[in-house]
Amino acid sequence: MGQKRTDDELVAIGRRLKQARIALGLKQKEISQSLGVKYATWNHWETGKRIPDPLAMKDFYLKYGITMEWVYAGDPKGLRYKLD
Repeated sequence: MGQKRTDDELVAIGRRLKQARIALGLKQKEISQSLGVKYATWNHWETGKRIPDPLAMKDFYLKYGITMEWVYAGDPKGLRYKLD
């Protein structure tokens, strides 16, 4: 049986996505288009309403160097940027 996600965890993930997007100098519309997801989808991820899709986060890493470890766990190792 999988672990249940808490609202606090989703909000923390969203906060990290927002930090990364701002550090990259991008607007939500720009990042969502770049990753091939709907604006509303990115917004839901960034506001902690939904958990980000791992395949989209893989693309986030490949395009921008934002690691999945940072997005999902807050681990800054491997980041190209200082975000914490």
